[in-house]
Amino acid sequence: MAVDAGVEKSQFWWKTAGYIAWFTADTAAAAGLSLRVLAISLIGYAVSGSTLAAGWLGTASMIAQQVLSAFGGTFVDRHDRKLLIIINAIVGLLAWSSVALLIVLNDLSFPVLLVIAVVTSAINGFLSSATEAMLKSIIDIRNYPKARSLNEGRDATIAMAGSPIGGFLYSLYPWLPFVVSACLYAISGVAATTIHTAASRSQENIEQVDRQNRSSFMQDFVAGWAWSLHKRRLVIILAVAALINFGVNGVQYAIQLQLVSGNTHATLIGLISAGISLAMLVGSVIAGKLSDKIPVGTTVCIAFLFICVCVVPMVFTDTYWIVLLSNSLMGIPFPIINAMLLGFVFAKAPVNMQGRIATTLTVPAQALSSCCSAVAGALLPLLGFQQTVLLFLLVLIASCVLVVCSPSIRSIPSSKAWAQTTL
Repeated sequence: MAVDAGVEKSQFWWKTAGYIAWFTADTAAAAGLSLRVLAISLIGYAVSGSTLAAGWLGTASMIAQQVLSAFGGTFVDRHDRKLLIIINAIVGLLAWSSVALLIVLNDLSFPVLLVIAVVTSAINGFLSSATEAMLKSIIDIRNYPKARSLNEGRDATIAMAGSPIGGFLYSLYPWLPFVVSACLYAISGVAATTIHTAASRSQENIEQVDRQNRSSFMQDFVAGWAWSLHKRRLVIILAVAALINFGVNGVQYAIQLQLVSGNTHATLIGLISAGISLAMLVGSVIAGKLSDKIPVGTTVCIAFLFICVCVVPMVFTDTYWIVLLSNSLMGIPFPIINAMLLGFVFAKAPVNMQGRIATTLTVPAQALSSCCSAVAGALLPLLGFQQTVLLFLLVLIASCVLVVCSPSIRSIPSSKAWAQTTL
């Protein structure tokens, strides 16, 4: 009977009330973000008339997000994570409803849009790790790779629908995607109020409070980074993640800004994101089936090689349909990489450090990526689309070489052997 109960728990963890509320809150917030991403680029270009300005809109927002993210993980580990999720949702609701109102009143200027985008991104960077940090308090660690695969599929589905829908809504009324985004943040906040962790996690909360009483914010901050940077395998993972994020995001921004500056219809621009999101959905299905069965290291090496191959056609042509196909195929490996490689890291991290570990993973990995929008916006007028993509491809090749030549990554086993594997 004990075995049967364990099997039932493993199979039906996703039906628990705590997880359903968490998943709803996280999904609504992700949908709100997806709907507005393309709309921000479009309205940024519309009010500025410059790809460089539109590119800096994204870069300034990313820099603000990354700077605050560096401290956000520590803050999240020291405070009520559910409350922080609610606060983040309220900020999104107020910010993007304000943008919608300014557009309706024809009173939105580029500086105002820049300030709203940067401030909102900064707050999101400071608080967003609360959602990821809370997951391990809701489900059993045995189900973590599966949960990450489900989240990857969810994210891919949202992104696949978000950009085309966002572009379509923008083509109807420029303010409409921002109104819908604000409503989704409201849903996220309401759902977050119903999140409850399992009673068995109460001891974790007691330990967290005791730890807070013993240490200062700065001590916790330093402890989180020290834990990550003293793990040799994790340091290599951070390096390759930073390179591949820069290369992939650079290609994405180059495509988007090239199409925006060429007056391409918003729906067609949205299809670019929809294509890669559809491929990511396929990848998430593969990850869900295989993430706990196949060796992590070997699979990641193949995935990095595949991404590089997919970018090559865009170096030789800027034909829309070839770009759409190549960019879409590039998305297949990402859910697999995230579910397996990042799943391994989070599975090995202590529960009371989940917020800080999320920070130490995302900040270095996205540090270079924060400049992608500005770099792509500056390079396109100088070099053209194909040469700009070539430069980002060279970065992707560097990340691939580092992965393939690293025994630390190649030797990571399947999740069944994670308990015996050190980070």
